[in-house]
Amino acid sequence: MELTISDPGFKEVPIDVSLNASQSTATPGEDLRIPADTTLRFPESATSGGSISLEISIVDDEMIEQDETAVYSLSIPDSVDTEIGTSQFSLTIENNDFFEVVADANGLEPASGNTDAHCIVQRSSGENVFFNSSDGGIFSYDDGLSVERSAMDLNADIAAESSTINRCDGVAKDANDNVYFLFRNDEGSTTHVYKLPASGSPTVLGSEAGLRGVTHDNGTVYLAGVAFDGAPEDGFYSVNDTGAGQSVSTVITDANLDLGSGMDVDSDGNLYAFSGGFGGTVSRTLKIVRVTNPSGSPTIETFVDPYRSGSPLADNGDNIVDVDVASNGGNEFLVVYNGSFSAENGEQWASIGISDQSISLLFNQSQLAGNTSVSGYTGGFTEPTAVNDDGEVLVASRSAFGASYYIAKVANMLP
Repeated sequence: MELTISDPGFKEVPIDVSLNASQSTATPGEDLRIPADTTLRFPESATSGGSISLEISIVDDEMIEQDETAVYSLSIPDSVDTEIGTSQFSLTIENNDFFEVVADANGLEPASGNTDAHCIVQRSSGENVFFNSSDGGIFSYDDGLSVERSAMDLNADIAAESSTINRCDGVAKDANDNVYFLFRNDEGSTTHVYKLPASGSPTVLGSEAGLRGVTHDNGTVYLAGVAFDGAPEDGFYSVNDTGAGQSVSTVITDANLDLGSGMDVDSDGNLYAFSGGFGGTVSRTLKIVRVTNPSGSPTIETFVDPYRSGSPLADNGDNIVDVDVASNGGNEFLVVYNGSFSAENGEQWASIGISDQSISLLFNQSQLAGNTSVSGYTGGFTEPTAVNDDGEVLVASRSAFGASYYIAKVANMLP
C-alpha cells in the first residue's frame, strides 16, 4: 500500500493505520503478517508528491477458505494540521487453493445428452474413468469425453444380467490401470465384478449378491459383502483379477459388521472399510475396521472411531460412504467421505493417519461449492471421491437442488 503527500509544509506527519476488526473477516497472524495497529511517518524533509509504503504480507496456509477482507482505518492526530484524503481502505485476500474444475456439465455430456458421473477413478495418465448411470455407459475424460464402453456393449459384456445395468456400487484401479467396477441393476441384488482392462476385452470376474465395496491388491480383487443385501454373510470376499465367471471366495466374515461401498488397501496389504450404524456390537458400530493379512490368516480389528470425542467429524453425521488410502510425505492416510446431509456445513472429507489415527478435516461441501467456478455441489450416491497417486482428491457433483454436474479436484490438502 502506498500513501502520497501534497504540500507537506516541512513538518513530520504521522498516519495511524488500524485494523477495523468489526468490518474485517481476515485475522492478523492467521491471514495477514502485520500488526493490527501501526504508524507510518512522513519526515520533515518530505516533498510534495513524496510517498511512503506499507507492505502487508499474506499467510499462505494452503487451506480452502472463502475470500477474506481486511478493512483498515487511517487517522492523523488532531495536533497535526493535516487533512487526509481517505479515512479507510480495504484489501481482499483471494483464495488460491480452490478446487480445479476438471470437467463441467458440457464436458461430461455424452451423445445421448444424459450427463452423469459415478464411480470415478483416475488412471496414471490423468484421465478420469467413470460410469454414467443415466446413459448406462463407461466414459473417460481427459481434455474431452471418450466412450470406454457404450451402454449396449456393457450390457452385452454382462450377459448373465437380464436387466439393464444402471447402478455402480464401487470402483478400484490396479497399478496397471485396469479398472474394476461393481455393477448391478438398481432393483436387483446380484452384483457383477467387472474388469475394464487398460487394453483388451472386458471380463466379468464373478457375480454375487450384496457386494458393496471393491479394492485391488497383488493380483486379488477384494470385496465387501452385506448380508442384508443378499451376500452369504457380512464380511470380506475375493476373486483373482484374471479369471472369468469365478465363484466368490470368502476371506473373513463377522455378523457384527455393517459394511458400505467404501473400501481400500494400504501398502502392507491391510484392508479398510467403514462399518455403519447397524453393526451388531459397539466395537463394530460406526467404526472403521481393518483386516490384517487378508491373503493369509485374516483377522478383523476395529481400527478407529471416526466420531470419537475431539474428532472434527464428531456429532456431524454417521454416513462414511467412502474410504481411500493416500500417501503424502512418507505417511499413509485414509481419506474418508462423510456423505451425511446432517454433517456440519454439508458433506465432509477428512483424513485419518494410519500410523497414529489422527483425524483432520480437509474440506466440506460449503467450501467446495464456494471455491469452484460452477454452481453448487450435490454428491453422487456412490463413490463420489477418488484419490490419485499424487494425493489429489477428486469429487463429482450431480445436478440436484441447484447444483451442476461436474468433476473437480483439490491438491495439497493432506497433512
